Amino acid sequence: MIPDLKWMIGQSIKEIEKKDYTWFFRLDDGTVIGTEDSWRLVGAERIVMTSEDHGQQFGHDSPVDAADIVKAETKGKALTHAEVDMKTGDLTLSIASTSLTFLCLSSGYEAWRITHGDLEYICTGGGTVVDAGKGKTSEPVAPPDLQ
Repeated sequence: MIPDLKWMIGQSIKEIEKKDYTWFFRLDDGTVIGTEDSWRLVGAERIVMTSEDHGQQFGHDSPVDAADIVKAETKGKALTHAEVDMKTGDLTLSIASTSLTFLCLSSGYEAWRITHGDLEYICTGGGTVVDAGKGKTSEPVAPPDLQ
């Protein structure tokens, strides 16, 4: 079973917040995507911003605020597609010609988690996605070739 993320289509990014080492991306409907791992926003022609850029000076007068840039790039735009790469665990949200990807960069640590009401998906080490929603037994979501 591949995670069904169709309910995310039509939502917009409402808020982005960084607390300590965790990034929180909140959608209009209350969905929260949390990550301590890297993410990147890619525009039509290049990388626009990454979590690694946050707080960097880059020769500007003030450090980069990655949240402000992502909010400006996605403001008023609805998600058009959402999917998980079942081999790597990367989560990609498409917003017009822009994509926001939450990367899984560890074979051992969690990469990201989505919470939507009683629904919860967690990308565990190695890119395995687990359905950990209310009443679930945290079983891995099998890649298509293992169904």
